[in-house]
Amino acid sequence: MPRRVLVLSLCLVLSALGNQAVLVVAPPAVQSQSGAIAAPSAADRRDELQPTATRPTDLTPVRLVIPSISLDAKIEARGLDSKRNLDTASDFHDVAWYELGPAPGQPGNALINGHVNWWTGNAVFTYLARVRVGDRVEVVRADGSAVVFRITAKRVVGANARVASLFAPSPVASLTLITCTGAWNPMTQSDTQRLLVSATVA
Repeated sequence: MPRRVLVLSLCLVLSALGNQAVLVVAPPAVQSQSGAIAAPSAADRRDELQPTATRPTDLTPVRLVIPSISLDAKIEARGLDSKRNLDTASDFHDVAWYELGPAPGQPGNALINGHVNWWTGNAVFTYLARVRVGDRVEVVRADGSAVVFRITAKRVVGANARVASLFAPSPVASLTLITCTGAWNPMTQSDTQRLLVSATVA
């Protein structure tokens, strides 16, 4: 069976980053035992200027779980391929997260794609079309936390459709799962349509 290649035209949205201002506050003077006001020592200044330590949080998605179709797959971070289409995972049993966009659970629409089949048969999203509105989707992050979504819609678009809403900025955290569907086109070596499954944070 020929390999089915995921192709989706992109409408990239650029956003400008504002400058960050830093407010520096001088440490207060300390009072000596004699009652006189003494300047703080260099060690005191270093201690007071030391930033508060915070535990880093890694929101990189590492696993996708959809219980209703018994799916539990590794997530690979990917960008664009040489043709500027969404790149796919190196293993057909894995899915690919579009790392140039938001991470799942962050404001905006996170994109995860996967193959519907492979040379040898089934692939990670073979049964994606069976999901229903309301089904649970869980994304596990590298820091061990997880974000839960609920499926809100399914739709089919042409393989070359320019779906600008997939990349539009939004304050709402959403997720779109993408795979191939429709008829196989031997000329393009790809299916004629794409299945888009939308979900929002539960």
